[in-house]
Amino acid sequence: MKRILIFLTVLGVAFTGCNPNEDIYKVIDAQENAIAGEASYTLTSEDYDELELNFGSFSSEDDAKAMLPSFLDGLYPTWGNGSAVTVGYKLYIGNAEGVSDYSGAESYYFSESDYALSGSNVSGFYPDVTASDYIADILESNVMTPVDGQIVLARYVQYTEEPNVSISTNYNLDDNLDYGGSAGDLTSVSGGEWEAHSGAGSGPIGYDIASLSMTDYPSSGIGGSLTVDGSGSEDVTNWFSEISSGKVYASTLVNLSAVSTGTYTFHMRDDDFAVGYVARVGAMDDGSGKVLFGIGASSSSLTYGTTPFDLNTTYLLVSSYDIATGVSNLYVLSTAESTEPMTPEATNSGSPGAIISGISIRQGSGGPTGSFDGIRVATSWSAIMENDVAELVEGNKINVETFYTFDGSEWEATEGVYFVQDSDFDSMGEEFGQPGRFNNFGSSTPAEDYLPTFLSLTAPWAYGQEEDEVIMVYDYFSSSSGAQIRGNRYTFTNGAWEPHLSTIDTSLQFGHDGNSWVPDNTIRYTFTGADVTFISNAFIEIYPGPADNVGFFGSFDRRSGSSNFWSDEMLLEAFNALLESGGFVTDEEQKYVLTFVIYNGSTTNETKSVIKLNGEWVYQE
Repeated sequence: MKRILIFLTVLGVAFTGCNPNEDIYKVIDAQENAIAGEASYTLTSEDYDELELNFGSFSSEDDAKAMLPSFLDGLYPTWGNGSAVTVGYKLYIGNAEGVSDYSGAESYYFSESDYALSGSNVSGFYPDVTASDYIADILESNVMTPVDGQIVLARYVQYTEEPNVSISTNYNLDDNLDYGGSAGDLTSVSGGEWEAHSGAGSGPIGYDIASLSMTDYPSSGIGGSLTVDGSGSEDVTNWFSEISSGKVYASTLVNLSAVSTGTYTFHMRDDDFAVGYVARVGAMDDGSGKVLFGIGASSSSLTYGTTPFDLNTTYLLVSSYDIATGVSNLYVLSTAESTEPMTPEATNSGSPGAIISGISIRQGSGGPTGSFDGIRVATSWSAIMENDVAELVEGNKINVETFYTFDGSEWEATEGVYFVQDSDFDSMGEEFGQPGRFNNFGSSTPAEDYLPTFLSLTAPWAYGQEEDEVIMVYDYFSSSSGAQIRGNRYTFTNGAWEPHLSTIDTSLQFGHDGNSWVPDNTIRYTFTGADVTFISNAFIEIYPGPADNVGFFGSFDRRSGSSNFWSDEMLLEAFNALLESGGFVTDEEQKYVLTFVIYNGSTTNETKSVIKLNGEWVYQE
């Protein structure tokens, strides 16, 4: 192609500017000088950045088909018609089917009244009791209006030895705020009983001589009360003998005059801050001047209840923290109740393992203004509600979690799904940086690093045949999101348990049609000796001479004057027979580029392109 370029020079100065034809010339040159190439290419992390795929994968095959052609233009600028590139890339396919049904299932925590159905007088099943004999009936009585397919995670305690039940008059804490007849700062008037652990002296927590009352609550109407202010910043703690196992209960009377955006204000804690603050109780405005109470097990992200409560009204808050599981519950009572209610106002799961040795009152931005009184801490509900009496239960026990599914008429144990138990986590190592440390998986202890081995060594079911599957569900802790329940599907493949991968490695083939790169399913295939033998045998009675010749020499005679000549029509018959013989992809519109040996005076290769249309292989132009 001839190009005419005009340059204008004035007074020795050359004026140049953008040539609007320059890009056109480049395109024309690229087309005229295009080469046909073939390659395989796998996308790198830099490529995903260039494609603005921040997660390092495509979210669908359609996205890959839409975005990769322009990428290939830049990668192979001189390649044109007839070129082919197979691109390897990462494709996000999501979680395994059905896993979210279990990881998102509601939990049912057994109460003392549930255990009593088996004759137990403690919060757990006795060692000689088979829990599964009672679970279905308990769920039927307590899960209201279940629907077909509904899933519940039954959480209960099983004693492994006969529990020893005794009565004690020793509380861990019973503080009636009885510090005299003069108001002042709580840390001062309590004589050090309460000490500031943060913001000492800055917006201090106060002491008021008026007390709070509730009928039948043992710590009622005695002494004074402590006061908090939403603008204050001092936080205080009252310490007591540590509680290292079981469930811990804390109660307080509360009367709030104002609430704001919400934050925790009443919580348990350990003394060395190994786990930190747990059972964090908070309050917030519901948007209409009412109060919502909530709880966070070990995080400041609280789960709030849905019941609106009134300001300037006295309520009894009872929180609990299960040291073994990290689960915290909150009850908001208008009257004292001798038995723990079946349904809490709010529940939350967090880090287990805190050794409880203090109860704290916190002030902070978003916090309430009001009064607290009658603060008690004990290891049973009855000790909270009955003055100077606490039930102590000693004996080894385990926490058990089992999935149950409602089949439309009754609850049944779910097969093929397993919730990882505390004892299972312990078997994976209890040292720092191991799952048994806090009985959960996390970013530094990913499930896929442990569960394949666990399944192969200690799986408590009759699995282990090729392609067996099981859904594993487990507690997971994230520093950003707190406690969660996650899961994945594991499949027994080639003698090992393999997790489902949410992102897979796959590939797409693209071909250049002379104008652009387009997704192409063309398979390039070179005939083998077995293929030639198959064709020779298949056509020996139809085309005796050509079939015998190709079987003997291994090449198709393409000399038109030869008695052994294979015409294009005969070759197409052979291609149809071979491609439909098994082992080939035979989908409609599948394309093949077939390479085979011919003799046309000398031995060489020939290539033919075919496509399957209307159930038959035809030549592709």
